[in-house]
Amino acid sequence: MESDTAPRPSTRGRGRPVGADAEQTRLTILRAAREVMAERGYHASTFQQIAARAGVSRPTLHYYFGTREQVYDVLLTEVGAQVTDCVAQARREHGLRPQLTTFITAMQQLSAADPEVMRFLVTARLERCKPPPPRQDAAQAVVAAVHAFYDTIVLDAVRRGELAAGTDAHAVADMLASLFWGTAFHAGFLDEAGDGSGVARQLLRVLENGLLEQSVKAPVQA
Repeated sequence: MESDTAPRPSTRGRGRPVGADAEQTRLTILRAAREVMAERGYHASTFQQIAARAGVSRPTLHYYFGTREQVYDVLLTEVGAQVTDCVAQARREHGLRPQLTTFITAMQQLSAADPEVMRFLVTARLERCKPPPPRQDAAQAVVAAVHAFYDTIVLDAVRRGELAAGTDAHAVADMLASLFWGTAFHAGFLDEAGDGSGVARQLLRVLENGLLEQSVKAPVQA
C-alpha cells in the first residue's frame, strides 16, 4: 500500500521549458530584444517584434518577462556590467596613457566579441534624451560609469603632473567621453567589421604620439 505522503511529480504549465532549455530560451529572448531595441530604440520596440525575432510566442515571452521595461532593465544591467569591467581593467593601470589605452582596447575587444553591444549601448544613450526616458536609473548608471571614468583619470593625471596644472580637467574628460560615444556609434552603425578596430587603433596612435608632430598656429581672421 502506497503512503499518502509519497512524493508526487511536479507540475508545470504546458509548453514551458525547464532546466537548460528554459535558460536557453531566456537567453534567446534577450538576444532578440537587444537586436530589436538596438535597431528601433526602446520606445518603438514591441513585445510582438521581440517574440517574432526570438521565434517564440507572446505567452512564452510573457512567461519570462512581465514587461518590456523589465527586459530593457536586464539588458542595460548586462551591458553596464561589461562596461564596468572594462573600466576596472583600465583603472588597474598607472598613468593616463596606459589607462586610456587599456580602456579603448578592452572596449574594442568587447565589440569584436559581440558587435551588437555597441549598437545597443549607443541606442540606450540616445533613448535617455527622449521623453519619457525608460528606466532612467539603469541607463544613467551606464552613462555615468563612462563619464566618471574619464573624470577620475584626468583629475588624477593633473594631480600627478602628467597634465598641466591649469588644465580644465572636466573639459578634457568631456572631450574623451565624446570620442568614446563617437567611436561607439561608428563601431555600431558605420563600421562594416562591426568592432571599431580601425578607429580604436587610430585613437591609440593619437594617444601615444600626438595628433600633430609640430605645433600649428591657429589661422588669424582678417
